[in-house]
Amino acid sequence: MPKTVRKEKNKHQARTEETQAKILEAAEATFSERGFENAQLEEVAARAGYTRGAIYAHYASKEDLFLALMEHRVLTRFTAMRRVIEAEPEVGKRPDIFKRWLSEQLSDHTWGILMLEFKLYALRRPQSRENLQNLYDLLFKSSGKDFIAVLFGDGLDKPTRARAERRLATLGAILSAVILESHFRPKLLTKQPMQDLLREMCEVLIHA
Repeated sequence: MPKTVRKEKNKHQARTEETQAKILEAAEATFSERGFENAQLEEVAARAGYTRGAIYAHYASKEDLFLALMEHRVLTRFTAMRRVIEAEPEVGKRPDIFKRWLSEQLSDHTWGILMLEFKLYALRRPQSRENLQNLYDLLFKSSGKDFIAVLFGDGLDKPTRARAERRLATLGAILSAVILESHFRPKLLTKQPMQDLLREMCEVLIHA
């Protein structure tokens, strides 16, 4: 009897995961095309082949769906980068891996703009802002070990650690600003020169 219950539960979990994967795939396409504010759950449902009610069975709102998509998409990429960094035995070489990864994010204009749009949306909504901040915390502790320790080693004192956190946050803000500004000055802020410039900024902020 216990085996039967366990088997049925696994089937249910598999169906749930399959449904959520389809919804997230449809959500990414819809948000990318329409933006966060203009996207409608009906569009996501139709694209995924479900009803709007099926969406609500898994996600409480459009914001909840976007945060789930953000967690899935960003966490997947960030975790993959963390694995590469953790595999490097020389701690001194790890910041260079992060520097290259960060500069490559300039290529992802669509998601960069979506992130900016959602940040502005969350800015005046305390609960939304808290949800986004919680996601940041999850991101930096995604493998169970604090990212600052992964990147720079375990021996940082509190002031040095705080300085490193501020510099990483600043780099993220610079990346967002460059992605936004490149839409208004595309001839000036082209991909390769901006990647080179971002790597230079990383060099100054990370190694200073």
